[in-house]
Amino acid sequence: MVVKAQSSATTTPSSQLIAQLLLHSEQQLPLNPAAALAEGKRALQIATDTKRPTDVAAAHMAIGAALEAQRQYEEALRHFRQASQMYRTTGNQMARTLALRHIGHAQYVEGDTGQAHNTALQALQLAQKLNNPTEIAQSYAQLGTMYGQQGLWARALASHERAYSEWQQAANPNGQAAALNDIGLTHFQLRHFSRSLYYLNRALTEARQLSDSTRIGEALASTGRVYDALGNYEVAQGFYGQALSQLPRATSPARRAEGLRALAVAYDSIGNQPAAIDALRRALPLARQGGSAVQLSGLYQLLTSIYRRTGDYQSALRSQTQYTNLQDSAFVEQRTAQVAELQTRYETEKKEREIQLLTKDRQLQQVRLQRQLLVRNVLAVGALVLLMVVFALYRGRRRQLHNNQVLQQKNQAIEQQKEELGRLNRTKDTLFSIISHDLRSPLSSLYSLFSLMNMGTLPPERLATHSQRLTRTLDVTLRLLDNLLNWSAAQMQGDKVRPEKVRLQPIVEEATGLLAGDAERKAIALFSDIPALSTVRADLDMLRLVVRNLLGNAIKFTPSNGQVRISARQLEGQGLWEIAVEDNGVGIAADDLPKIFGETGLHSTLGTALEKGAGLGLRLCKEFVERNGGSITCESELGRGTTLRFTLPMAAPEIRPLAPAESATAVAV
Repeated sequence: MVVKAQSSATTTPSSQLIAQLLLHSEQQLPLNPAAALAEGKRALQIATDTKRPTDVAAAHMAIGAALEAQRQYEEALRHFRQASQMYRTTGNQMARTLALRHIGHAQYVEGDTGQAHNTALQALQLAQKLNNPTEIAQSYAQLGTMYGQQGLWARALASHERAYSEWQQAANPNGQAAALNDIGLTHFQLRHFSRSLYYLNRALTEARQLSDSTRIGEALASTGRVYDALGNYEVAQGFYGQALSQLPRATSPARRAEGLRALAVAYDSIGNQPAAIDALRRALPLARQGGSAVQLSGLYQLLTSIYRRTGDYQSALRSQTQYTNLQDSAFVEQRTAQVAELQTRYETEKKEREIQLLTKDRQLQQVRLQRQLLVRNVLAVGALVLLMVVFALYRGRRRQLHNNQVLQQKNQAIEQQKEELGRLNRTKDTLFSIISHDLRSPLSSLYSLFSLMNMGTLPPERLATHSQRLTRTLDVTLRLLDNLLNWSAAQMQGDKVRPEKVRLQPIVEEATGLLAGDAERKAIALFSDIPALSTVRADLDMLRLVVRNLLGNAIKFTPSNGQVRISARQLEGQGLWEIAVEDNGVGIAADDLPKIFGETGLHSTLGTALEKGAGLGLRLCKEFVERNGGSITCESELGRGTTLRFTLPMAAPEIRPLAPAESATAVAV
């Protein structure tokens, strides 16, 4: 089949003429290849002048087909390759597939079987890429023919079966009939006669349904060959005769001559020599027209043999003379065919050896790759195991460090608990000492006073003196009990604090009122400088105790006619109120300053009027202030007085509207 010129969107007279010439060239084949070649060359000249690549490529294909029919394969190859290159340039991959198949056929006929096989595979791959079942089927059919001519019948059978499958997918009955015929002939070569007849019968049925005389003739001739090989010459003769009657007019002379020769052999086998001679005489002019000296020589040789057996020696002599005269030409042709066959075998064996070498090289490479892969896998596994070991060691080290840290923290906690327990034990001992001594003494004095009063022997003057002294002692004892109770409650409640919004001024006024009697006895002046709007956020009971203890300590360590002042100021930018209790008393020695808050044990000294204490007051003050989010400090100079300062978080003031009689501006309370 030759690719026709593609028409453009606008059909021109030149393009129409090229299409007609290409059609005429195709119709001349295979009977008149010279005329087909002339038509193709004329089409090429016109296409070259019009500079239409598709028309030029189609013309090259037509010329190549005509040259191939004339057995000028080298020249045909040149035109097929030019067409393939132009189809590749223009992107017409479908037409390029056909060109590649023609190139493969010409290469194979010339003996370059290896390259022919590669070209056929290239055509198959291109057809598969285009996903065109028709082109795929034709490529498989060509490969099957090549394998069959090389004697590789198993491969040929597989290729023809693939071709049949693709023809079915393409829904092409004509192609299916051709593939069934090829499958039947391949089974015939494999000596599978029953299978061969089965597939040839299917091919004949398909061809008759299509009314395709060419396919019918092929199937009949192939069936005749099978029966001929089976020795059933009468049946073979019948199929050969039917095949000849079905051949179309366009059948090549050489093919007709071969059909008549097969019919003559069948006639001769059943003893009908006159019919055999008639068939051979009809084949002679067709063989001369076909141009094959080997075919013509074979016909004369067969004719000579039949004449001799029938006793017509004169005709046998003439046939023998013609056979002898053709021997040189036939010898040359046979030699050429033998050389081509030897070249084919050489190329095939060479390719097979190359394939074997490549296979061995590939196997060696695979072995090397497997070894490399094994080494790589071993290294990878080793590296993985090493990483796992390193990771395990790392995790173990991390766990050990973590455990050490936890152990260290626990040891520190135990040490802190030990220190706290020691401190609590010291506090306990102090408390027992206070209870056994400081509380026992006032109670003993009270008991003695009551005993004297009951006896009635105590003068009034001494009773008044003892009562004043006992009152002062009981005041100290009450404050001590108050501190003890508050300290015990604080220890029981732990960190429980109930903060609320508290105004400082009422708290200070309450404390000064409670301590006014102590201050009056020592003629100490109390001054309060607390802003009316000073509001803190703290536990009310704790704040009362802190203020009361700090004022009581200031009075305790201030001599007669001294002064005690309590004041408060806001620390800007810190959100705190600072409350200061200042006195001009005896002060605190520098060595005793770290001891006053009881961090190293309870510390107590006598007041200026020999007042006793337990050392709990400042310790409670520090603990309560810190629980409420503040801090406490002490500044003192021996002989000049002491100032204790503590801070508390500032609370937001409440805004309330004033009465109409007051200013319209809101005042913070």
